[in-house]
Amino acid sequence: MPSVARRFPHVELDINGIKTIIVDPHNEIMPYWFMEFLRRKCSLIAVRIDAHHDMFHCCPALPAREGREMHHHLQRLLPYLQQYSRSQVNEGNFTCPAFHYGVMGALYHYHPGRERLEAYGRASGYETEGPPQTRVKSGPGGSRWIFWDGEETDLAGDEASPKTAPLPRRISLHDFQRDMQDCLHPVALGIDLDGLYGNGDRGPVESLVRRRMAGVRAVLQGVSRPAFICLARSQTPRSYIPERAVDLVQRAVLGLIREIYV
Repeated sequence: MPSVARRFPHVELDINGIKTIIVDPHNEIMPYWFMEFLRRKCSLIAVRIDAHHDMFHCCPALPAREGREMHHHLQRLLPYLQQYSRSQVNEGNFTCPAFHYGVMGALYHYHPGRERLEAYGRASGYETEGPPQTRVKSGPGGSRWIFWDGEETDLAGDEASPKTAPLPRRISLHDFQRDMQDCLHPVALGIDLDGLYGNGDRGPVESLVRRRMAGVRAVLQGVSRPAFICLARSQTPRSYIPERAVDLVQRAVLGLIREIYV
């Protein structure tokens, strides 16, 4: 059967006035980021709850804007972005283009299993501080590729390797709460279900999810009102959470969202 026939259809919910989108895989959230950026006309701040940072690079650049103003150019590309998010980037590197095109201003990553908060740039009122920088490199046949800029940004690994990411800054929950309190940018909240129970986890799903929910709750409570929320089921093209657990974890996360954002 062709892979497109197995594609999980996006589900859009309204949870107490907040658009909540369920996707699979995580990279398919990209068009929603770009649409919100164009609607708000300012960069987003991402808050990511995930077992992975998804901050690798080496992505095809979008078609050149050829002198067009950036917002106008991206508006014209919106019909193309769905295909780009599905076939040109993957679940490990889809965030890099969002930084490159100014759609993302900073990203906070919480790893529930390690109870660790890290920041790639920081929100500061109307500004952002120290976001990872990118560069475009030419490839064969006139292709153009987006990489993190190793001269402007400290990297974990070799800049030439696709499995390289910026070095994040470790922050405390208090640091995060203070940043969110002062933040005047729209916040895109993303929750990858593998952060609550992944393929490498053992033991009863319910008890581990319940334990990790305490840390997730504290992070969500720091975000007063997200612009929208994304849940990633992480079943395709590779599974990061057991199929038997994904619906249970999804219900638990949706329940927490409904409880916090009333």
